[in-house]
Amino acid sequence: MFRHIHQGGIITLFNSASMNPLQLWSTSTAAGEHIIFKQDEEVDSIVLCIQSADLAHSFISCPKHKTETLGITLPFITMLIKNMDHLFSFEAEILDTHGKVRRFRSSNYESEARVEHKISCLPLRLDRGWNYLTLDLRDMATRIYGTGFKEVRRITVHASICVRLILFADRIVPEDELPKELRLYSKHTD
Repeated sequence: MFRHIHQGGIITLFNSASMNPLQLWSTSTAAGEHIIFKQDEEVDSIVLCIQSADLAHSFISCPKHKTETLGITLPFITMLIKNMDHLFSFEAEILDTHGKVRRFRSSNYESEARVEHKISCLPLRLDRGWNYLTLDLRDMATRIYGTGFKEVRRITVHASICVRLILFADRIVPEDELPKELRLYSKHTD
């Protein structure tokens, strides 16, 4: 998808306040569960909520079609997410410099890191409310597999979580350096 375009600075993959935020994404829900946009009063913005007791079958995934890959070479993934005090996980599937496809799964239900040939499961602790989370996929590939990072192939966000923003960057970008339309604003300022 992005392999043949210039990649510098920031690529926004999901912005809940945009005109068609799920345009690039596929969605999946278990029976009776839902993925909805709703107004979050804390940040005074529309956000996407993925709510389900069935973590494995309720998710959003990009790119939309399983035969496509993202081809994003920017190594930092940043997400603005709201802790729903339920099970949650997300996966970043990458291609390393040895041509191997690897997946990094971070979740709040893992208590210890587990590394296998194709997948690494990493514990994730979220604070209450909104979290500004940044992961360095290049550093993770080096430390976990001893290889280099080439590109991101796919991102999957599983229930239960609210999402405001998912972006990739060439460096760690503090929230106050994001363009105004990408920042997380709170109605309650001191």
